[in-house]
Amino acid sequence: MRILITKLGAIGDVIRTTSILKGLREKYQPVELDWLTSLAAKSVLLNNHLIDHLYTWEERDTLSSYDLVIGLEDELEICELVHKLGQGKILGAFAKDGEGTYTPSAWFDMSVISKFGLTRANELKKLNKKTFQQHMGELLGVRCGEYVFELMEEEREYGRKGIRDLGLGAREKIIGINTGAGKRWPLKALTIEKTIEIVKRFTNELGLVSLILGGEEEQERNKIIAKETGMPSAGVHPLRYFAAIIDQTQALLSSDSLALHFGLALKKPVVAFFGPTSSTEIELYGCGIKVLPKLDCLTCYQKKCNQKSNCLDSLAVDEIVEGVKCSI
Repeated sequence: MRILITKLGAIGDVIRTTSILKGLREKYQPVELDWLTSLAAKSVLLNNHLIDHLYTWEERDTLSSYDLVIGLEDELEICELVHKLGQGKILGAFAKDGEGTYTPSAWFDMSVISKFGLTRANELKKLNKKTFQQHMGELLGVRCGEYVFELMEEEREYGRKGIRDLGLGAREKIIGINTGAGKRWPLKALTIEKTIEIVKRFTNELGLVSLILGGEEEQERNKIIAKETGMPSAGVHPLRYFAAIIDQTQALLSSDSLALHFGLALKKPVVAFFGPTSSTEIELYGCGIKVLPKLDCLTCYQKKCNQKSNCLDSLAVDEIVEGVKCSI
């Protein structure tokens, strides 16, 4: 049985999709399990013992037909490739008559190619009560497990050295702080001012060392947070090395972001806060808690807010601090 998974991005979503791998191997034996992803996401799938062959989008012309193609992207060009390669069977999104469609799936009912239209799809996102893993289990007829991601020893040593280079000792209790969210989803981020207040309270009330995390787009804000709190900024690292830095923390406070998925993959206690995106679909595997503002407009999936105070502006610092107290 030859199976191809097509999942290209976002990178955090690619990591969580590894939760389907064990179930697929249990259901289909013997099986060759391949994955088509983006060049940007490829590194997070390297050294995954449950993937036989890993291809990037740029290598798509080298692929031939499969017994089963699992389409997990709704972009038309990818759906067309799924249709072309899925000569045996297709599950998920594919192209038909020049448009994206999908096999029966509550997950894709909430997508931009929803058969109900985008307005109803967004309503279904707000009403959704199932995790991504539960949706994938129903779509694929498998039991979804934990994320499959493991650092190599050289990467772990990179993380240990990175912590030492920041002047942090092995005995210090470090919490990773990832309150930014990049430019694509600005409403998922806490403000710089609120993050500074949180970090100071972690220091004064909990005796925690805060390690300020983020990607290239968060570096300016992280410099301000580090300067105002006296806590170190971790800087910018390649993806797997970024995970190695997170691996050196004892807990993680994070937005709905790549850092959160790395934290879950590495089985870190997490406190995750949510606003415009769905908290329900995120499975924490009993490793932490979710903190949400008490508003009816959550899970709007909007990139701009016309409210006087947006959802994460309304999230109380006390709730975040109490959440961390319960998790560490």
